[in-house]
Amino acid sequence: MRRGYKWVDRELARMDPDTDWERMISLYVGHRVPEFALAMMVYPGTMRMMQPGFGAATLAHTAKLEKRPRRRFEDGNTFLMAWMVDGLSSPSGRAAAERLNRIHLSVARATPQLPGNFDDVDDFVYPLVLLATFADRLQTSLGLTGTSESMKVAWHRWARTLFRLLERESGPLADEAFPEDWEAMTEFAVKFEARLYEGTESGHRVATAMMEFFAERWFPVPLRAFGRDLTRYLAGERVCRLHRIGTLTPRRERAVRLFLKSAFLAQHLLPDYRRPLPERLRQTRRRTGPALNSPAS
Repeated sequence: MRRGYKWVDRELARMDPDTDWERMISLYVGHRVPEFALAMMVYPGTMRMMQPGFGAATLAHTAKLEKRPRRRFEDGNTFLMAWMVDGLSSPSGRAAAERLNRIHLSVARATPQLPGNFDDVDDFVYPLVLLATFADRLQTSLGLTGTSESMKVAWHRWARTLFRLLERESGPLADEAFPEDWEAMTEFAVKFEARLYEGTESGHRVATAMMEFFAERWFPVPLRAFGRDLTRYLAGERVCRLHRIGTLTPRRERAVRLFLKSAFLAQHLLPDYRRPLPERLRQTRRRTGPALNSPAS
């Protein structure tokens, strides 16, 4: 079937977000999102997620982000593609949720020095809210058009459904409260990020490793400093100060904002992807070779 140059919006317009939200997320992520945009969300987003000290300590305990950052990125992509592109009702989507639950329980048992590190409901709500709202918050902060109203409904349905598939250390989250709509999700994110957190050495180490990997993975040597600045901008000044990874001068911030605006505008003009994102990610892995030390930890 001929899809044309810009075809995703036409397909989305035919769908009802209350009933077709899973197909809408799959179509949007699969055929609109470039791999670079996924990386921009995952690494700075993880820095935001580990603002609570025990979150950073848990990531430092596994050492994966510090010693095997590429493998950590690939593993994270596998989860996201199963949930976003394959769909939460698919066998792979549900299997990914079950696998993550097992991983969390295993890490919790291996870290008795961090009691309750997988038991705070808010620490499950925030990552899902961030995944759902990150692009909209970034684009509107740049003065660009954000997420459409129908996609806001679809993203909320997606985040709420995934939340109910997950389990904390003391049991399932299915009966726990989740923000009731898009506005409630954005309000939750703002309040979570406004809490007072205490910086830790583990947070500094993990955030530094993530920033360096992002810059090395996506930018040539002469532009690595800009790659680090981009990470800082996406993480936000408050998070950067918490993890002690440096902040931006007004001039460098203007450069990053110009880059992001140009990237979003270019994406708006470029044709929608015909090959789905999971296929593009697999092609990248074949081209760059297998990650070292591949077993999950």
